[in-house]
Amino acid sequence: MEARENAKWVQRFEAYLKRRFPGRSTAKHYASDLRIFIEYHSGPLTKVAVQDVDAFVDEQRARGLALATVKRRAAALKTFFDFLAEEMGEPDWPNPVSVRRHGGRQPRYLPRDLADDEVERLLEVVENWRDRAMIGLMLYAGLRVSEVAGLCGVDIIEPQDRDAPIRLRVMGKWRKERVAYLYREGYQPLATYLEEQPLVNPDGPVFRNRFGEPITIGGIQERIQHYAQRSGVAVTCHRLRHTYGRWMAEGEVPVLTLARLLGHNSLQSTQRYIAGADLQVRRSYEVAMERSFSAQAQPAAAETSRPATDTFGSPTVMRETPLAFEDNDWMVEWPSWLRRGCLDWAKHRWYQWKPSRRQHHVDTRLGELRRFWCWQLDRRSWRSWDDLSAADVAAFVEAQLARGLAPRTVVSYLDTLYSVLHYLAGQGRLIKIPPRPTVALPDPLPRHLKAQEVLALETYVAGLAQEARDHDGLDIALYYLLGHGGLRISEVLDLQVKDLDLAAHQVRVREGKGRRDRMVFLTEKAAQAVACYLETVPHTAEDLVLSQGGQPLDYQQAWRRIRRLGEKAGVQEVHPQRLRHTYATLLLNNGMSIEGLRKLMGHDNLSTTLIYARLADKTIERQYQAAMERATTCQVNSM
Repeated sequence: MEARENAKWVQRFEAYLKRRFPGRSTAKHYASDLRIFIEYHSGPLTKVAVQDVDAFVDEQRARGLALATVKRRAAALKTFFDFLAEEMGEPDWPNPVSVRRHGGRQPRYLPRDLADDEVERLLEVVENWRDRAMIGLMLYAGLRVSEVAGLCGVDIIEPQDRDAPIRLRVMGKWRKERVAYLYREGYQPLATYLEEQPLVNPDGPVFRNRFGEPITIGGIQERIQHYAQRSGVAVTCHRLRHTYGRWMAEGEVPVLTLARLLGHNSLQSTQRYIAGADLQVRRSYEVAMERSFSAQAQPAAAETSRPATDTFGSPTVMRETPLAFEDNDWMVEWPSWLRRGCLDWAKHRWYQWKPSRRQHHVDTRLGELRRFWCWQLDRRSWRSWDDLSAADVAAFVEAQLARGLAPRTVVSYLDTLYSVLHYLAGQGRLIKIPPRPTVALPDPLPRHLKAQEVLALETYVAGLAQEARDHDGLDIALYYLLGHGGLRISEVLDLQVKDLDLAAHQVRVREGKGRRDRMVFLTEKAAQAVACYLETVPHTAEDLVLSQGGQPLDYQQAWRRIRRLGEKAGVQEVHPQRLRHTYATLLLNNGMSIEGLRKLMGHDNLSTTLIYARLADKTIERQYQAAMERATTCQVNSM
């Protein structure tokens, strides 16, 4: 009975979506997501609770599904339960799905464009004119794979001006028509294909399969996969479109223009395509770093190139990550309600953390919960989570501050505790969350190195690089990635060889803090140092960049190496985070805009960036004088 009732709801929901989103695949995907939920939860849909959705989402993540897929399924369920409440005539019925709770924080990836040499390797293996034409439309005109499949002969408009690009009338998403352009050299494969395979009906699709039928999206994707295998380039149809976006950005096409060429309704979509090709940030970085180190000796120039990687080689230096959360022996002496609540929260968060950092995060967070609750359990007896009051939390805060614990550490304890409390309240296992006490934080100051300390470090490391001693290569590469790239230590340790483009002096940071991708840049000597180091260690595409004795470099080893490097240079208390502070301060004080620095540092907002870098007095004075000179000049000229 329940199964038949649920099936009826699915049918009604799918029909509703088709009316709401005609011509789109939303109805098919959302209905499929709802059926997957019903397979997991066999009860009536009208009785679904928050706990049921929690369990479903956790199970989906545990299966290894992409976070974006899980978020889409959560969105599908939320849309369904909104629809259900409306159909039942109960608009105030509480929706058991929360996008914030069940969607989770999504990684912010950089566009997955191809490097120029990868484009060359791909095109070398494509001999079929039809396939070259299809690839050319995605690569040189930025068409989506669906737009290539749907392109008709009448949509190709060749202007009389032989120097003008070919115009393509394209029907894109949301049935939105636009004009795309294809430059003459990029049009040549398509022209050759049309000469060999003339169109019988100009109103019909341009591209056909071997049976004479219109080629499908799946057919195009299969051909691209075929060439990916032959060339060793990890290419997809969408990566070709991303590459087009990067080329346009590097050609300084305005964002508004590029949005029209790509067929985007939102500029945010276009920004995602060009996030890794911000020429203004790159130029500001190069100018600022040149000013910072202009007085220092530079190592002898050497040719820098992309690391020679074997795409199909087996990586030998990889970081093992636990596949599943294990909680067998954690605090077994605690009351079951307390232990289970903490562990259920940790398991829920496990799949939201970056895989390489999961064990670190869970150890840190459970350690904070252990210290909080051990302190509370020593004070009095407890029966449930609802016994926790604001006075209990405040007493813990006061005690920790009194024994000298840093306010930021106490705030971290509270962050973890209240994350658990909100999770339990959402599950109905906690009636009321106690008010959170406020902890006053000191004004954060940057811990950057002084100018003479930077000079001492740079001179010492440059000397090591010139001597080219193999046993110093790791220290030198580590220093330059931290000091000239501004990376966090966790980001450096997770770098893979495929993330480096040393010829272009840039590094792709994958899933940095907040699971955000970003592009950072290196100086010439930093790129040279990393390239020299890579010659001494395994470096297939998937290998970690930094290793010691064939094993991944860990946090403690990296910290000790940087501290020892500083001591040899005569500089005390050098550590990875201090190099990052110094990087930010140098750039800001040598002309980098605060917005450009924010992007390089991987921050969400400018206030965070200002914590890392404070303007020196001379910089403020210089900016004031420049501004006043401009202002007074304008006043004189206007008189």
